[in-house]
Amino acid sequence: MPKLPRYLKELDQMLADLLLESEAMLLSQLDGFLAGILVCPELIMPGEWLPKVWGHEEVMPAFENADEAQKLIDLIMQHYNTLISDLQHRQYQPLFDIDTRNDDILWEMWIEGFDQAVKIRPDTWQSIYEDRDEDAEVAIGTLLTLAEIAEREQSIKLEAEVVDQLTASAPDLIANCVDKLHASRISKQSPLPGSSEQPAYGKVGRNAPCPCGSGKKYKKCCSLN
Repeated sequence: MPKLPRYLKELDQMLADLLLESEAMLLSQLDGFLAGILVCPELIMPGEWLPKVWGHEEVMPAFENADEAQKLIDLIMQHYNTLISDLQHRQYQPLFDIDTRNDDILWEMWIEGFDQAVKIRPDTWQSIYEDRDEDAEVAIGTLLTLAEIAEREQSIKLEAEVVDQLTASAPDLIANCVDKLHASRISKQSPLPGSSEQPAYGKVGRNAPCPCGSGKKYKKCCSLN
């Protein structure tokens, strides 16, 4: 993984610590997940997707105090808003882990996160095929094929040589496909929620609806953890 800005180092560490007691995503997986959320043809609000980051649909994992829970949410949303800006300026670069033994790019974790985002609204992605957006069709098809390869799906009907070619070129293909899907979304006048200048999601107030989607106020839900 390239040198990370300070906020991503903090987020990486918090997610790694959280993984010890939950099914939280790691940073590369989160990056793919957020990219999938942002290029989805339909807007998905944080209250729906945030709980999937830490692997609990109802409540957040237990934290030492409410400030720690808030810090995690703020860091996730900071990256979310950073990706919005990167996509708008066509500067998005996936965060891939690197195998330090041989410098191999480990793209599989990223594609797992992207696939999790697609599964939130699987029917929504069908609109790409209905609109006959050829570039977007190829892009989503490629990413889903890579997800199958990463999961070693036995049902995948590709020759071993093709699988090897896709695997070798996956890092470059992923960045290109995300760019095409973002362009497709923009062409349909479905702008991203917010910008780098105006965050789509800020600090949660105590009386605000809880971002986990429970419908309760934050002070009576996740802040209690």
